[in-house]
Amino acid sequence: MTNNESKSPKIEEKETEISKKKEKEQEKEKETILINPLQNKWTMWVDGYSQSRNWGEDLVKISDFQSVGEFWGMYENLAKISKTKNGTNFHLFKTGIKPAWEDSENINGGKWFLRINRSVLKLDEMWLTTILSMIGENYEYNEEVCGAVVSIRNNGDRIALWTKTATNKEAQMAIGKKWKEELKLRGIRLSYLIHKDSLSTKKDRGSFKPTYEI
Repeated sequence: MTNNESKSPKIEEKETEISKKKEKEQEKEKETILINPLQNKWTMWVDGYSQSRNWGEDLVKISDFQSVGEFWGMYENLAKISKTKNGTNFHLFKTGIKPAWEDSENINGGKWFLRINRSVLKLDEMWLTTILSMIGENYEYNEEVCGAVVSIRNNGDRIALWTKTATNKEAQMAIGKKWKEELKLRGIRLSYLIHKDSLSTKKDRGSFKPTYEI
């Protein structure tokens, strides 16, 4: 067939059929990705820390999500964490667990803690990686993971991964090592702090002796 010759109606019809079939397959694949359900339902919260107010007074729920599509729909509508104002905290927890030490799922737990130096580490990347590792159930002890918090502070941003049972050393060490691996941290130590230590003393939080370190 030369360039000047037109295709027969049957060939054109067949090509159109193949093209439409391919488009449907691509749409189906896209739809599967968007609605792909997560193992757990999650809730994103935000507040603005202030010493003049009691904790939780300005805690606001942003959204619940239970699928990959719902997560990205929410996440892409949020401002970049690094662009939010000083004092802001974002909390992502399994739905039903409030981002508070006193919650029954948190009271016997603690948190792995990372201070972010923005000249060394990329805050937005660290936070997104933390989120994806949680909702993707990337941990051996996923049932121990309660949620995570990112705190924007002029004196150093922080990300904390909250877990359920502080006395379960095997689980906490496994979670801490996996989180460190997910974040691709080199030459940076992570510390684990028990919530009850924070609740039972008025000392500066920075003076707490870590229970575990990696």
